[in-house]
Amino acid sequence: MSERKPDVLIVGAAGGIGRATAKILCEKGFYVIAADINDRKLENLRQSGLEHLTTMELDISDRKGVLEMVAGFRETGHSFRTLVITAGIHSTHPVEYLTDDIIGRVLDVNLISHIKFVRDFLPLIEDGGSIVGVSSIAACVGVPMSSLYSASKWGLEGFYESLHAEVTYRRIRVSVIHPGNVNTGFNETGNSYEPVGNIFIDGHYNDVVSRIDSRYGIDPRRVAGVIVRVISMKSPRFCYVVGMNARKANWAKKILGRDLALKLMAKFFGF
Repeated sequence: MSERKPDVLIVGAAGGIGRATAKILCEKGFYVIAADINDRKLENLRQSGLEHLTTMELDISDRKGVLEMVAGFRETGHSFRTLVITAGIHSTHPVEYLTDDIIGRVLDVNLISHIKFVRDFLPLIEDGGSIVGVSSIAACVGVPMSSLYSASKWGLEGFYESLHAEVTYRRIRVSVIHPGNVNTGFNETGNSYEPVGNIFIDGHYNDVVSRIDSRYGIDPRRVAGVIVRVISMKSPRFCYVVGMNARKANWAKKILGRDLALKLMAKFFGF
């Protein structure tokens, strides 16, 4: 290309939605820095033959690593047009048997470290740039057995709603992507609960896990395509719901009300 397009940093770019987004952006000529905790998957991305791609190993919850990265970009005078954060961890675990470690880890990676990263990275985003965070259907209606994941995504959307107004003086556009089930294998991670003999919990846990199987999800390229369109818009909406099951959950809550939407969600999972 004769003209270099603005740089994009994608955090969580080695797999799933992040990887699909990186590939589309590179194919469109954007210069992408793909950051992820999984260097093996990053190596696979490096070997995919994409032009305009740089990778870096980064754990969003590693405060020292994040601050060193930000300082390095500042020292070189490097700025970014767009920040996309798809990084996150999944958790399906009944509340009654949640451990402190699970609570702390899920909230740290999905919410606390995410917020800190955006705060630290804001000075590197160009005026008129954009920030895109990936949320979930779990931020619309609480998914049974996924309380921590739902809580982290609800909190994340609240953070982005506040940020949306705060950065208008710099003309930075803020959007969240709200996908339903996506076929990435993500929903098969973080399912750490082991049966304890509670017939009700044990049975329904298996029902939930089987219902959220990633095989029933949409292609991650659909979500990535929405992200790419959003960062290319001058005036994007704040929230983009992607996938039919996410749309159904949002419609149910808006049209039928919260109580009935919760009953329908419980029924869907066999409660």
